[in-house]
Amino acid sequence: MLNWILSQFKRQSAEDLERARELVKAAERGGAHLNLSKARELARALGIEVGAHASGDEVVHAIRRYLSHHGEL
Repeated sequence: MLNWILSQFKRQSAEDLERARELVKAAERGGAHLNLSKARELARALGIEVGAHASGDEVVHAIRRYLSHHGEL
């Protein structure tokens, strides 16, 4: 049962990492406007501390640092 629980965390983490990569790529392209509440939610899901008043650029920068630090970018 412990293995199942751990696999659920890994799967969620992999999904969050993929969403984070897509968010950073979209921000780099300068395409669509960033949904700030979803970006903050994603950052928090990854365990990144973001302020309630953090701008979109700050959130994307924090996510980019996280991905770079963990070798996921």
